[in-house]
Amino acid sequence: MSFAPTSASGCTNEAFAANDADAAIGDRSREFVGERSIPMSLQARSVWRHIAVIASVLAMSSMAALATDLPPRMPVKAPPPASAVPVYSWSGLYVGGHLGYLWGRTRVEEDGVVIEDNARTNGVVGGMLAGYNWQIGVAVLGLEGDFGWSNAHGVGTLPPIPVTTRDPNRYDLRWTSHARGRIGYAFQNALVFAAGGLAVADLNFTEGAITTIFVPAQSSGGKYFGWSLGGGVEWGMTPNLVSRIEYFYDNYGHKDYIGVLGDPYRVSLKGQTLRGALAWKFNP
Repeated sequence: MSFAPTSASGCTNEAFAANDADAAIGDRSREFVGERSIPMSLQARSVWRHIAVIASVLAMSSMAALATDLPPRMPVKAPPPASAVPVYSWSGLYVGGHLGYLWGRTRVEEDGVVIEDNARTNGVVGGMLAGYNWQIGVAVLGLEGDFGWSNAHGVGTLPPIPVTTRDPNRYDLRWTSHARGRIGYAFQNALVFAAGGLAVADLNFTEGAITTIFVPAQSSGGKYFGWSLGGGVEWGMTPNLVSRIEYFYDNYGHKDYIGVLGDPYRVSLKGQTLRGALAWKFNP
């Protein structure tokens, strides 16, 4: 009987040879797998990247579809626009009435000598007025005429005269009138204005009678022409009803007379007036 040679561990040489062959095959398999692992890892990454892109696209499509399925947004009502303040217009024709008080002063010269200096000739004055305004932006231009009756009355004083006795002069203002241009600045329905132009008055001058020789008093009336300057404030109470307060100074000039004894007289008249007015303005 023959026996196969064995190693110290008790295995035969054929068993060792089989084990060596299996080990060689395992090594070659591991080398093959190692060589293929790198390309396979790159392919896996590429596949996952494509999957992520496809998932993102699907998610966005789902959100868009969901948005289209939502009910439409309710329209939001815009706030009402702020109401514009209406612009007051001063343009147009107006007519009305006025009432005030006149402080007049009458000056009398006889033969070039002042015998009466600033005699008071005061009274009420009232009447009618009419005019027309043109508004250009905030500037207002206008023309106006007025007429007023007056009860202004004055009595002069004279120094004592040795030989004769003489009554004082008397002054009666019958009416006044003006034709003026106006310029103003409008603050909406408030108007501040200045005015100036022609001033006319009818003054009756009565020379004092000389009683010792029974010379009767001579009365002489006449029209006085001069100039006027003043200003005031108007208030538009409604688009058509306008109220006013104004002050103006009048220099009516002078007029010459011949007295009962042939003496020349020069009579001058000035006045200051404060008056109110109410007018109806017609739309232009």
